[in-house]
Amino acid sequence: MSLSDQVALVTGGGTGIGKAIAKAMLAEGAKVVIVGRKKEVLLEAQTELGSGCEIMVCDVTDESQVNKVYETIMTNHGKLNILINNAGMAARGKAYEMSYEKWKKVVDVNLNGAFLCARGAMKIMVNQKSGRIINIGSISGQMGRPENAPYTATKFAVEGLTRAFALDGRDHGVGVSVIHPGNAATNIWKGREEVSEREGLIPLEDLGKLAVTMLTMSPNVNILGSVILPITQPYLGRG
Repeated sequence: MSLSDQVALVTGGGTGIGKAIAKAMLAEGAKVVIVGRKKEVLLEAQTELGSGCEIMVCDVTDESQVNKVYETIMTNHGKLNILINNAGMAARGKAYEMSYEKWKKVVDVNLNGAFLCARGAMKIMVNQKSGRIINIGSISGQMGRPENAPYTATKFAVEGLTRAFALDGRDHGVGVSVIHPGNAATNIWKGREEVSEREGLIPLEDLGKLAVTMLTMSPNVNILGSVILPITQPYLGRG
């Protein structure tokens, strides 16, 4: 299947994994809208990504802002074919020492924000009788690391969110998937280079390739979940 003329939305699309997937979809002919909280970051990404890339400022934890994004996309394009549900954050620290405020902030972005964006996309796609949603999880949602409680818990939840939306979408031609990356070559490793050097990093271009592969399956085929990680990274038995 081709991505030519398909309309895609990428949350957290100004940097890292989101930007890499946006770039890969643009190369396949998609029209891509990237959203994030910081306009200057989005503008910089738009300059790099070039024609076919649109930007919108949006906090995914704000229901009204998320709804406005979908209203604008439908006004401008009349359809939405793809959602890359990527916006996320982490907060490190021992679970028993973590403030409730910090916990809630991660849950709000990684789970509530993912729900709001998936819900908005699904409403459109159910009416279209077609569409694909890819949620970005993490291998931390399968094998957690120490001192990473809110991120681990929310990424476990993203797996459940994916399965719930996949069940509700399958009678309407909507495929819902999750990608669980291991260590990816983003700025999250700044100051922790000893870990990334020891365990390895996924080139962001490979995450883009994986997303495009999942998006270009035949319309009646869905890759429900995929784990991608460096060969050298501990996974089973990690900790």
